[in-house]
Amino acid sequence: MNDAILDCARWKAMLDREGLAAADASVGVLTKHDFAARRGSVLVWRGTGDGASVALRGYDGEFGDDVAMLLVADRDALAELLADGLAQVAPLVRCGKLHPYMLRTLEALEDAGLSDFVEDFGLVFPRH
Repeated sequence: MNDAILDCARWKAMLDREGLAAADASVGVLTKHDFAARRGSVLVWRGTGDGASVALRGYDGEFGDDVAMLLVADRDALAELLADGLAQVAPLVRCGKLHPYMLRTLEALEDAGLSDFVEDFGLVFPRH
């Protein structure tokens, strides 16, 4: 599939510019259409010691055990994120154009090295 919105090289370039921190878990990115259809492609990325690792996988309702966080958005929001960087996540979440799903507990996200990522996005976990 030749889809610029899910182009691994473009995502890697943006994530490397952002200085994505190394983590032991991945973030998945899905279009709203593919999420609703439970079929399509999921872009999976994580920070490594050598920069971002980015891959495109088939999606059939499963994300893979390595995916700890999922970002679901319409194509326009993903284009904005890709063009303008990770600082756009929080505003896109606030206006309802991007929907984050945490697939692990906050403690597990912290252990995987993603807690700063969660905080940078302005996402919160209620503590009871």
